[in-house]
Amino acid sequence: MSKVIKYGILFVLAVVVASLIVPAGANLVGTAFGFPTIVQSGTTTAFNRDTAAATDTEAFALSFANTGTPLLDGCPVTPGFTLGFPTIAQTVAQTQVLTHCDFAQTTENAAFSYPFVGVGGVAIPGFGFGF
Repeated sequence: MSKVIKYGILFVLAVVVASLIVPAGANLVGTAFGFPTIVQSGTTTAFNRDTAAATDTEAFALSFANTGTPLLDGCPVTPGFTLGFPTIAQTVAQTQVLTHCDFAQTTENAAFSYPFVGVGGVAIPGFGFGF
């Protein structure tokens, strides 16, 4: 009977020790489902104005001297009527002014969506970094 008592005491001690060990368990955490969307939009406006001015002045003169040669043999030589060409003169004055104006406006929209499942305290849904 002493063996039965010894084994009985060992069994009771084993049960006591086993009951002192914290049993395994799990706490349930919340699960989140979603479909977040990231939206970005931007607008730009541009205004441009420029002015240009150009002036061109030209003068041209061509003069043949009085050769003193008569137009026909036997004719008298006169200063205004000879074989030389008359004087040619030309003067040009040009002015150009240009003004140019631009206006541009653009709008851009972008959207990105992705599904996710977050379990527990997930700081970034869908990526599993539960800090």
